[in-house]
Amino acid sequence: MVTVRRSARARRTTVSSPSLTRWGGAAACLAGLSYGAWGYLDNPQASGFVVGTVLPVLEVTTPTLFLGGFIGLYSWLGRGGGPLQRTGFVVGLLGTMLGVINGMTWGESYWWILLFAGLTVVGVGMVVQDASRLLGVLVLASGTLGLVSLLTDPAFSGVLVPMRAVHVAFVALFCLSCVAWGWAFFREASGS
Repeated sequence: MVTVRRSARARRTTVSSPSLTRWGGAAACLAGLSYGAWGYLDNPQASGFVVGTVLPVLEVTTPTLFLGGFIGLYSWLGRGGGPLQRTGFVVGLLGTMLGVINGMTWGESYWWILLFAGLTVVGVGMVVQDASRLLGVLVLASGTLGLVSLLTDPAFSGVLVPMRAVHVAFVALFCLSCVAWGWAFFREASGS
């Protein structure tokens, strides 16, 4: 008996919902923009309206949009792809769900570690396994940029090197990379 292993691309077309994957791409783009707006508006000179209304909304919508991006990727890869990708999805989904909960309770933002680690692992899995390499590289870059931004953030208690300028630069790159992988994902999903 001969067993033929189907590639992730072949599995993806039988399992994914094209509209769900497109929505996931759009959510990833919006997540990058939402996080950028959140970081830009979160400053001591912000008005009472921004601090009292806009920032709490962004604290909930940003992780919710990342959650949508992860769900779209999960669907597109055919139930999460290989074992490495599924592990990344579990970590990333846990992180985004904790982010939504923390956003609603205005708690600490340790969920970013799980989000960035999840993106990194999913990206590695996509590059190593038979999935879209361009999209995998973009997701991997996004997770790596996010981890560097977090580990240089003076406000983060687990900071390795508190460097505000480096942190801001890597946050901006992370936001752009999220828009890039979201757009690439949307385009890839529309073409399948």
